[in-house]
Amino acid sequence: MHGGSWGSVCDDDWDVVDANVVCRQLGCGLALPVPRPLAFGQGRGPILLDNVECRGQEAALSECGSRGWGVHNCFHYEDVAVLCDEFLPTQPPTRKMLTSRAPPTTPPNGKSEGSVRLVGGANLCQGRVEILHGGLWGTVCDDDWGLPDAAVVCRQLGCGAAMAATTNAFFGYGTGHILLDNVHCEGGEPRLAACQSLGWGVHNCGHHEDAGALCAVLGPPTLTALPSSATREDWAWHTDPSATGVGPQPSRETALLTTAAWAAGKKSGRLRLVGGPGPCRGRVEVLHAGGWGTVCDDDWDFADARVACREAGCGPALGATGLGHFGYGRGPVLLDNVGCAGTEARLSDCFHLGWGQHNCGHHEDAGALCAGPEELGLQVQQDGSETTRVPTPRPRDGHLRLVNGAHRCEGRVELYLGQRWGTVCDDAWDLRAAGVLCRQLGCGQALAAPGEAHFGPGRGPILLDNVKCRGEESALLLCSHIRWDAHNCDHSEDAGVLCQPS
Repeated sequence: MHGGSWGSVCDDDWDVVDANVVCRQLGCGLALPVPRPLAFGQGRGPILLDNVECRGQEAALSECGSRGWGVHNCFHYEDVAVLCDEFLPTQPPTRKMLTSRAPPTTPPNGKSEGSVRLVGGANLCQGRVEILHGGLWGTVCDDDWGLPDAAVVCRQLGCGAAMAATTNAFFGYGTGHILLDNVHCEGGEPRLAACQSLGWGVHNCGHHEDAGALCAVLGPPTLTALPSSATREDWAWHTDPSATGVGPQPSRETALLTTAAWAAGKKSGRLRLVGGPGPCRGRVEVLHAGGWGTVCDDDWDFADARVACREAGCGPALGATGLGHFGYGRGPVLLDNVGCAGTEARLSDCFHLGWGQHNCGHHEDAGALCAGPEELGLQVQQDGSETTRVPTPRPRDGHLRLVNGAHRCEGRVELYLGQRWGTVCDDAWDLRAAGVLCRQLGCGQALAAPGEAHFGPGRGPILLDNVKCRGEESALLLCSHIRWDAHNCDHSEDAGVLCQPS
């Protein structure tokens, strides 16, 4: 309420910290995840607050930072909703130093120093990464977080190979301390705590940057019952040893798949995934009025990807992408502000603004990553319900190559990540970055670092932007850069390099 009138709050920058202030102000405990956008409908009247930024200690929402009363750039389809749990009493805010509590004599739940867990996912093998230090669980910041780091977490938990390393609090905001930042694993370490980092508790992050991991084993090896939050279609993959007669081997880079289980997804013929390495990974396109169009990434999240994967006839969702990650589509943008509960049969059954109603461009095209045979490098032989395990070779994540040059030491810079090759944007690209790359490839000194697609425009995702090297790094991915799914580029800005072979 302001000036004698009730008004709504816009969802720009809204997060669980802000929601907890609302719940505490109402005496309603702690905030819970809202099931989907606009679960409680649109408001009316003025939009009174936008870009709310609470620190968490405030007694009332009006004490938090914002643009000011009535200052906003929103519509009512962006109204914020909050769910509170009155049975989770609010704890008074505390600020403890990492050294203010001695390690307990008995580790919690039998876990030891450096233990890890995955929280907020559909099972124990996916979620936000949390690590135990000094008797307290804390999160890991996503600065420099990548697939080699996630691989160490998955192996430490016995969850098989890493499918994806998530950033930007993909599995929700953690609480408590941020214990690790700028983690850099080679990939072979036995424990996350053995990887390089800035040190315990040293970071420049917030919980909106909590790192996560998606592992190949979709649940503990003995899992036979489906969790209440999952549908049977989402759990077509399973690792029940009794179903195959083969003991579980969660640390292998292969997974067990029965062709009978794989047939759970039902294709509607009205949704397809385009631009990825296979039919279960790519840009989401939907059919309407006889033509195909794209989906805008506004409000696009994991629940929406679950529905898209199901409608595409694929396995469970592994992730949701935005910012044209699988390339820019053509034709109309058909859906915007999609809000699924996750259980719908079709994407068009979810909330959206209406066919063709949007405020987007194709640089905001949404995508989905779904489990499919190609996701684990498997070839599935159609021989009844027999289980097959046939690993297929592929480049390692992080592999670099130079394309379209006159020799192997010049060309467009391309990086292999997440099952496909992608390019590097030329923003901030300079001779120091080129020098690191030339040295990494065994190509001597850097002669030039051309941008603007000097060696022709590439295809696929743009994987790195704002690469800033000091010059002494041993590998390009050790240089500072924007996280893999964020950029403001197109392929006319692909970076290149010319090296002088020694």
